[in-house]
Amino acid sequence: MRKRQQARFGAGITRRDFVNGVAAGAGTALTAGAASAYGQAVSDPLVLSLGDDWYGYGGVGPYRHSHGNSPEVVEAAHRILDGRFPVDLDQLESVEEYDLAIVGGGMAGLGAALEFSLRRGNGQTCILLDNHPMIGGEAKENEFLVNGERLIAPQGANGFFVPDAPGDLSAARGDPYYYAELGIPREFTFASWPEDKKPLRFCRDNYGYLVVGLQRNASVGHFFEDGGGGEGSWAVDMFHNRLADTPLGEASRKSLMAWFESGAARRFDSPDRARRALDTMSYEQFLRDELDLGEEGIRYADLFLASACGLGSDCVSAYAAYQMPMPGLFGPMPDGMRRVSFPGGNSGFVRYFLKRLVPDSIRGGSSFEDIITMPVNTAALDRPGQPIRMRTNATAVHVSHEGAAADAGSVAVIYTRNGGYHGIRAKAVVMATGNWINRLIVRDMPPSYREACASFLHAPFLVANVALTNWRFLYRLGITAAIWDRQEDGFGFTCNIRNPMQVGDYRPPLDPDKPAVLSFYTPFHSPGLDPKVQVTLGRAELLGASYPEYEARIHRQMMRLFAAAGFEPAKDVAGLILNRWGHAYSVPYPGFYGGANGTAPRDTLRKNYGRIAFAHSELDGNQHYGPAADEGRRAYRQLADAL
Repeated sequence: MRKRQQARFGAGITRRDFVNGVAAGAGTALTAGAASAYGQAVSDPLVLSLGDDWYGYGGVGPYRHSHGNSPEVVEAAHRILDGRFPVDLDQLESVEEYDLAIVGGGMAGLGAALEFSLRRGNGQTCILLDNHPMIGGEAKENEFLVNGERLIAPQGANGFFVPDAPGDLSAARGDPYYYAELGIPREFTFASWPEDKKPLRFCRDNYGYLVVGLQRNASVGHFFEDGGGGEGSWAVDMFHNRLADTPLGEASRKSLMAWFESGAARRFDSPDRARRALDTMSYEQFLRDELDLGEEGIRYADLFLASACGLGSDCVSAYAAYQMPMPGLFGPMPDGMRRVSFPGGNSGFVRYFLKRLVPDSIRGGSSFEDIITMPVNTAALDRPGQPIRMRTNATAVHVSHEGAAADAGSVAVIYTRNGGYHGIRAKAVVMATGNWINRLIVRDMPPSYREACASFLHAPFLVANVALTNWRFLYRLGITAAIWDRQEDGFGFTCNIRNPMQVGDYRPPLDPDKPAVLSFYTPFHSPGLDPKVQVTLGRAELLGASYPEYEARIHRQMMRLFAAAGFEPAKDVAGLILNRWGHAYSVPYPGFYGGANGTAPRDTLRKNYGRIAFAHSELDGNQHYGPAADEGRRAYRQLADAL
């Protein structure tokens, strides 16, 4: 039997006082019946039974046990959705007191923690809870060791443009602010392509080859099925050749090129005018009704939009497409624009946050090389006595003010960890978690906030990283990225290898006969179906297959694409990691930004109520590290006076 701890707050406040405070703030919301009522309204029609073969291989290094949503995270989330987390307050094993509690360790949570660290008063303390084994949300990394070569790849978020240095840091926001505040370098080294090899171009991230204005920076092959069970055919750099070497008919070529070359067909005086005009329609509606463009461009646009927003042109606001930017709404990109990516994608930014907030969390010094490549010291994250503690594998199941929100002096947080329940009393709480779960665990949430949370549409996503012993088969085809139409029995739509960033002693090769990582960034969209149906079907597909089933599908897809060029799974594949993200994206649907009148549900959630404030990347719409951290920064500032 576990020994229960009786924590004391201030002068003689006991664990029983905490229990009484929770009951006063939440009323009967802790009962299974109340939780079930909410769960029935939002849970997917999906019965989960995750077997031992569901999670699969995780690679090497500190991230090997935290790739995508772990089985524990998925099962806990669905228990919350289904109201199967009855909390017996007498079973709390410990209760702690902090000035600030942050629920969620993604970019928004880290942004809130950074702002706390910059502004905290003498002796003030903060705890950050994250339900995964590693901090970082979807900005984590996979690591392989193949034939002596260390290979690092993103689990999800990756790619950025280096922002200009701000003139006034105090007035800066988003990417420029965090880039400067954290001291991230602006010049990087990438592997050189040997002159004695055939000319090839490489993306430096896993998105650029899908962007119309950036495709010129990669050698992109489009694969066309022949429809007769044959080998199919490849068209390399097909837009450069104006689709001449594709099997598309003349009308389809004309339609697709019209979209590709449409440029900025509509211009706006300000982002506000653009929002009011464009957030009333989907990008598909804009292309059809405003530009009279056909199906070919619409479906091709889905490749990037679904990878960046979760669903395709039929579901994404034209204003979101305007911000991307997409054809018809943006002119040619400057020739010098190139996206880059840290070895593990946006895990590089997470590492900078960790090093600043808990210096011992990254082994070594404060150089770029050490922060990016040294192991994460998870034992340092949650040491007693440090001003900011970060606790992993901690799933919050209950948050409420202790008493009425208007005059409560504290907020109660209950979380589960290693099978036990624990309590936290904080003067304020930042909920840096997705609103699909917030409305279930924040038990005293006002109806208007609950309704706002329910307005978000969350789409699943899968990143599959395949470690290769060599990529000679791509070299023979003259490509570094591939795009294809998914077949009913196929997998994915796109994949690529990156030009790897060289950091200190981490110098992965760029040679077709040496190891590399082929990354499949895979959305789940079904154009034409109701958006809610699309995300439900996608989530069922994402979660419903075992690791061996996915492995077989990916190998089969690679054989379909690359067998004729010599690909053989048995000798060319060294490992596969699946990163499944059940609620990866908040889809910015038409009206998400407020439409013509300018008000939206997210505006409600950007206001704190009592001592609780909300922060998550989804509140920005187009999810990215800088704006996400800004949401955490804003949430902390709303609560600072309560600490």
